[in-house]
Amino acid sequence: MVGSWLIISGFVLLIAGFILRTVMMMRASDATAPEARVLHGRELLRHYRASFPHSSTPVVTRSLLAAGLLFVFVGLALQFARG
Repeated sequence: MVGSWLIISGFVLLIAGFILRTVMMMRASDATAPEARVLHGRELLRHYRASFPHSSTPVVTRSLLAAGLLFVFVGLALQFARG
């Protein structure tokens, strides 16, 4: 029973992390100058960090993704250990 809830909460944290990462990329894209070249992927994240240096969003995003993966793996391990 505990393993199921860990898996569910892990997926919720992963989804929240991916949504927050998408929002970061959208904000970075909006912060670029119109005449600048188009940024993709990690370039957008680097630009976000440069544009918003005091934002804690990258740390929160990484924490959500890491905690989500940890919860999913621990939950799966508990489910498989129970049999």
